[in-house]
Amino acid sequence: MTAREVALRVLRRVLRTDAFIPELLGVEFQAHPLSSEDRRLVTELAYGCVRRRGTLDWVIERCAGRRVERISAGLRDILRMGVYQLLYLDRIPAYAAVHEAVELAKLHGPRGSEKFVNAVLRKAPKSAQDLRFPLRNGKPALHISLAHSHPLWLVERWIRKWGEKETEEICAASNSSPPLTVRINSIRTDRERLIEKLAAEGARAVPNPGHPSAVDIVELPGSLEALAAFRGGLFQVQDVSGMRVADLLAPQSGERIADLCAAPGGKSTAIAELMADRGEVWCMDLSAEKLRKVEENVQRLGLKSIRTVVGNVLCAEERLGTIQFDRVLVDAPCSNTGVLRRRPEVRWRLKGSDIGRLAKKQVALLTAAGAFVRRGGVLVYSTCSIEPEENDGVVKAFLSACARFTLDKEIRFFPHRSGCDGGYAVRMVSRGSGEESEQENKGRSR
Repeated sequence: MTAREVALRVLRRVLRTDAFIPELLGVEFQAHPLSSEDRRLVTELAYGCVRRRGTLDWVIERCAGRRVERISAGLRDILRMGVYQLLYLDRIPAYAAVHEAVELAKLHGPRGSEKFVNAVLRKAPKSAQDLRFPLRNGKPALHISLAHSHPLWLVERWIRKWGEKETEEICAASNSSPPLTVRINSIRTDRERLIEKLAAEGARAVPNPGHPSAVDIVELPGSLEALAAFRGGLFQVQDVSGMRVADLLAPQSGERIADLCAAPGGKSTAIAELMADRGEVWCMDLSAEKLRKVEENVQRLGLKSIRTVVGNVLCAEERLGTIQFDRVLVDAPCSNTGVLRRRPEVRWRLKGSDIGRLAKKQVALLTAAGAFVRRGGVLVYSTCSIEPEENDGVVKAFLSACARFTLDKEIRFFPHRSGCDGGYAVRMVSRGSGEESEQENKGRSR
């Protein structure tokens, strides 16, 4: 298969299922061996066409003279790939982009569809600089939505909360390519030695200024998994925001910690390393399959303090009984609006009603988790969402219902400000038994 055929297979699945691009790329690359250059092209086309789908569809409609819904699903993806190459890939000549799309239509489209594809692409602008979006005057949300390829409802929501300028900055950041950031395994190495080992394997890495344990790999000779430094457990892929959430939990050696929504395990392994791998880290998740991947990483990193437990936080006592933990982390399932640059699919799947529904679930998860925090212990709640309802709103509802916890510290990440993924984290402290009794007495006296 050619690179573009593989990219087309990924697009067709990701836009019609709940799958994510990385897992689909992994399946296709295993089934269809490609050169490093072709793998990069497939990855660029898959991520780029999903990120820019809104803009691409707008261009296609203007050139085809019909709504994209009236174009067959297979041809839509071929046209998206063609328009994306014309607008955003300078290294591919326009004639080559058109020719390859026509060839795809011959192979994978209805009979005669190559003529339609050829006609549409020849009308399309040949550069993103040639695009002329609706003017901002009177319809700023529509302009931002089309120019930065985000759903109109989401843009309107963000404008109400943060204004036009900041919304456009968030959208632009969400369309950027995220760095490949890894966390050093402090049990086995340090940042300088890891960078040297990566260089010896032909990979170029630089310190990430956002965290002392963070390294950005800016050039790879092949796949990440092929590196001896990876196989030897010298690092774990993780964004700086995740490292800072683990720091906020501040685990200490010898403590018993629970990560109750643990998969894929980046924060769990960071916690174990911060504890010098001395103590207990209980990782709970609903998915046994995802926990098996956590276990693979734990083994690769050489960590001994982590144990995995398949279970639901909402009925965790079935698996954890009456165990009390020194610190508990709830990295809750959320809308993912802080990580749209890594998960571009989410913007097209998310609905406005999802945010309120998720917030209710998050309050329930946090309340259930709080029962496992010992008196005087620490509870950290985090999301990769930038929506206030999922962040401040959840914490406010929880603190109103659970009087023994007090807010200690909170941090927010915005993709255009923080240099890392967007999200939120808050540390809450449980009052000790003496403090609890005093507080209850004051309440009764009032």
